[in-house]
Amino acid sequence: MPSINRKKLADSVIEEIKRMIERGELSPGDKLPNQNEFAAQLGVSRTVLREALQTLDQLGVIDQRPKYGTVIRAKTPFLYSEHLIPPLMSDNNATIELIQARRFIEVGAAEMAAKNASKAQVKEMGILVDEMERMREAGDDGEYTEKNIAFHFLIAKASHNRFMLHLLATIRGFMEQWTQESISVLPGLLDRSLKFHRGIYEAIRDGEPRKAASSMRKHIADFQKSLEKFYKKAGREN
Repeated sequence: MPSINRKKLADSVIEEIKRMIERGELSPGDKLPNQNEFAAQLGVSRTVLREALQTLDQLGVIDQRPKYGTVIRAKTPFLYSEHLIPPLMSDNNATIELIQARRFIEVGAAEMAAKNASKAQVKEMGILVDEMERMREAGDDGEYTEKNIAFHFLIAKASHNRFMLHLLATIRGFMEQWTQESISVLPGLLDRSLKFHRGIYEAIRDGEPRKAASSMRKHIADFQKSLEKFYKKAGREN
């Protein structure tokens, strides 16, 4: 099993397990090595491995059986798209389409999360928002982006709907890429983003589905408005 020579991300582990299944190294019914051994083989920490396995379990790719281990369930983990190679911000149609997709997926996910999120998931959301605020104050845009994406993905998990999680998983890489690219060109984006994230979290914490959906809708609309201004200004300058 090859080592992953990439940034510490659970997505890297997910992609590697996908490749192992596609290459026939893992088949339905196969048991994965114990977490210590598997993490060492993949070159990641147990924390990263556990996060990846949790996502794969919720998506039905694997089955984590107490006192037995982790077993491959799906023949092909078709739930993950590849990252776009060209910059998203250079393609105004792609960015607008991504935001439109996010609106349809994430507004519903927030509404469902306000109904179905566990206490542990709500607590984790609050921790992520606090960490995002610290990263923003420290000027650490890279860490902010990671916490941002983790927050949105946690909302999809908290909906407790596997298909909702599937939909967000297919565009997660694009979301991360767009966020990283947009930070330097959309003035005030992170400050507004933080405010919206806290509002979404509080609505989910308080069990208010309509407010959660409305807060997420406003958050996505702010993205689109900022982008439209950016492209309009770029068009005038060209």
